[in-house]
Amino acid sequence: MNVKENLHITSQELMKTGSPDAKLEAEVLLRHVLKIDRATMFRDLEENLSEDNVTNIASLVNRRIQKEPLAYITGIKEFYGLMFEVSEGVLIPRPETELLVETAITKAKLLKKNEINIVDVGTGSGAIAVSLAVNIPNSNVIAIDLSKSALEIADENRRTHGMYSRIKLRLGNLLEPVTENIDILVSNPPYIRKDRLHSLQEEVLKEPMLALDGGEDGLRLIAELLTQARERMDSTSIILFEIDSDQGIEASKISKNTFPLGDVTVLKDLNNDDRAVLIELNTSI
Repeated sequence: MNVKENLHITSQELMKTGSPDAKLEAEVLLRHVLKIDRATMFRDLEENLSEDNVTNIASLVNRRIQKEPLAYITGIKEFYGLMFEVSEGVLIPRPETELLVETAITKAKLLKKNEINIVDVGTGSGAIAVSLAVNIPNSNVIAIDLSKSALEIADENRRTHGMYSRIKLRLGNLLEPVTENIDILVSNPPYIRKDRLHSLQEEVLKEPMLALDGGEDGLRLIAELLTQARERMDSTSIILFEIDSDQGIEASKISKNTFPLGDVTVLKDLNNDDRAVLIELNTSI
């Protein structure tokens, strides 16, 4: 069996499971096993595959058919133009979360500080923390998570991208491990309402529940985070956190109640859905 034939068979198998990206996923799995890039794959379409490679590809396809997320199968996920190691112990970075990074980078330029102290709460794989450190050269980042296994993955990713000296990892709940003043606070917290967890896609439910479950209203941890942030934010600083698409109004109210002198904006993603809240602080708290 050659590469082209294998791609066809694999994509057909994945298509039967309802995958909207069956062809692309077939390519990703084949390239992962062969350890080749896309250009090489297309160049070698007529090359025959070894029996071992065919068997290994079939094994990965079976895992995908069982709804295991593609990123967990390959152990890699791209985020903000960078490649990150992921495992079952961390939430898979998603494109919509790049809005947090993009906004933080833009706002960091306006702070006009020689050094910018950034805190990433619920860092998981470290994708947000690393992306910010790479793109804001005058920043120092504290990345916090309640999961020791998540911090181990974040450690691998900060080392891979040469950010070991600029990203500190701390184990703990929300801002409890932080004593420093904060210029930028960013978080992609658990925000799925408890009564909605059962309706999530099967493959999403294979991700850590700790990173998904936001409590009864989905905003419990966000409210707690903002309360803690009052004591730690610098007088000129920003807070950014991700929300579900129907939480904009309520999250905005919580933000305004906690920071009555702050400017609160609900940010929309590329689908025009509410996706994040930005709080800009320009006076003493």
